[in-house]
Amino acid sequence: MGGALLSRWIKLGGVGVTVVDPGEPKLPLGAKWVKSVDDLPQDERFDAMILAVKPQLIDVAIPPAARFVKEGGCVVSIAAGASAAKVSEAAGGVSALRLMPNMPARVRRGVSGLFADSQATKEHRELGTVLGEAVGEAIWLEDEDQIDRITAAAGSGPGYVFEFARTYQKAVEAQGFDPKDARRLVIETLAGCMALALEDEAGFEDLRNSIMSKGGTTAAGVNALNGDGVLDERLNAALDAAYSRAVELRG
Repeated sequence: MGGALLSRWIKLGGVGVTVVDPGEPKLPLGAKWVKSVDDLPQDERFDAMILAVKPQLIDVAIPPAARFVKEGGCVVSIAAGASAAKVSEAAGGVSALRLMPNMPARVRRGVSGLFADSQATKEHRELGTVLGEAVGEAIWLEDEDQIDRITAAAGSGPGYVFEFARTYQKAVEAQGFDPKDARRLVIETLAGCMALALEDEAGFEDLRNSIMSKGGTTAAGVNALNGDGVLDERLNAALDAAYSRAVELRG
């Protein structure tokens, strides 16, 4: 995810990027790379530090790098489950923003939740907006708890969609289609429906009803799928479970 985001951000132009990574990452043209902050010029200073590590590594990764953030700069964290307060504290008290993109950011169709702490300036928030909109839609949230909720809904959302697509494909294969054709049928059906929804102001229920006729094939299929409301229950349970886990990670 970090590499895909970086590629989009560099394409914005006018941005100098240095990546600190102990491995040997494949970086887009225009990015500099060092193995450790110890390899940076000691007088180097950056307007912002973007943190793309696992939450449990924050206390290890941030402190050595914090001194390279300019006075008045900020830290932008894309680490799920790490609060802005925790990120700011690890960075020596500088302003912290949280940016939570989802997987479709890789193709610039992502949805990112954004939150800024009380120290954030107008310039910091503008930076967050630019970073979020470079990979899709950006939604500012005024309550940090909503970051965990958007993580459950949108961050984890591709998992729900792909799981549905997986079971959909298996069901199509059970109707006699080979896997390749079944996969194509599922992808084109889902993509086409979402393209239609983007162009039509009708709600999902209205769109569903528009293809259902009483006693027809679609009505029969939809009733079998969710006539007892089990799909509603499962999706609510999925979001609740993902949200609870995000809260646990935040501590």
